[in-house]
Amino acid sequence: MSGSLLLLFVFLAAFLAPPLSRLLRMPVPVGELVIGLLLGHFLAQGVALPEILGFLADFGFLLLMFLAGLEVDFNLLRQLERRHFVFYALYVVGMFLGAGLLAGLLGVGLAQALILALVSIGLMVATLRDMGILGRAFAKRVLILGVLGEVASLFGLTAMEKAAHYQGLLPLLREVGIIALFFLLLFLAFRLAGLFLWWYPEVGRRLVYEEDPSAMGIRLSLALMFAAAVMSGLVGLESVLGAFLAGMILSYFLQKKHDLEAKLSAMGYGFLIPIFFIRTGMGIDLSGLDGRLLLEVGQALLLMLLIRLLPAPFLLWSGFRLREAFLAALLLAYPFTLMIAGTEIARSAHLLDERAALVLLLAAALSSLLFPWAAKMLLRFLR
Repeated sequence: MSGSLLLLFVFLAAFLAPPLSRLLRMPVPVGELVIGLLLGHFLAQGVALPEILGFLADFGFLLLMFLAGLEVDFNLLRQLERRHFVFYALYVVGMFLGAGLLAGLLGVGLAQALILALVSIGLMVATLRDMGILGRAFAKRVLILGVLGEVASLFGLTAMEKAAHYQGLLPLLREVGIIALFFLLLFLAFRLAGLFLWWYPEVGRRLVYEEDPSAMGIRLSLALMFAAAVMSGLVGLESVLGAFLAGMILSYFLQKKHDLEAKLSAMGYGFLIPIFFIRTGMGIDLSGLDGRLLLEVGQALLLMLLIRLLPAPFLLWSGFRLREAFLAALLLAYPFTLMIAGTEIARSAHLLDERAALVLLLAAALSSLLFPWAAKMLLRFLR
């Protein structure tokens, strides 16, 4: 099969993924990953993938992380009591420390343990919406945990990638200094942008104006996303971290961003992000699939839940009831988008072999099927 014909099948798969996913009762991103896996196994064997497919997938990846940053609701963080914020932060730290502890006890690689501890709020928001509790206090508290966890996860992935390319103390200190300077400049730009919008608030209103024929909000969003991604790469950080931070910054300044977010989501989830998931699925090698590997996937799923249950006392001390803490652990235990991204980053840094990567990718897909269902059943039982 030619690369051009394969590209046609990828675009067709992106179009058919939503109805097929709903028919099979699975989240659309999981369906896209599965379709990509089937395409790669049956149609792409020995076929050189077109360069445009890689470009579109990378573009979709950056836009996915930018939209994840844009989803951060700073109003929730402002309403949070300082004491609760401390316990929430300790819970997130406890997850990653627990992952490291389990890695040492069970002989799991640190990179694999870190990826199992990642947090991503994309599918969790959809689950909370499906459960009809998105506006409740419990859901808002879990979303705050998710936001803190996702920020920590991205910095954790960056630290993991840096550790993989460690070349001595002096080069490391030089890289840390460059990164610190980058964040200092980012903070200064953040403050200047705040002053500018305070003096000229009509600029911010125009960016989110629904009928703007020039689509200035879209242009600014993509410019910020690419600029932050390029600058992150120049200072040695993962480009996805820059895209996520750009989304967070835009979310902070544009409080009424629903129309802009809807336009970007339509462009991202309508075309570019599905290409990323399908392309990721096409890169999965199923030749090593056997009974023992499935057992390893089951163990990974148990570890994902256990990592989130170990620091649960911090949630109890912050006002969660016992059943709410368990439900929160379930809701945080399927970081599909970031887990896929983290696996790709670790594999490209040679921190994972193909078998370990396959285990993580399958665990990401299955957790997104099983844990939301378990959370819905638990909520129905608790009612």
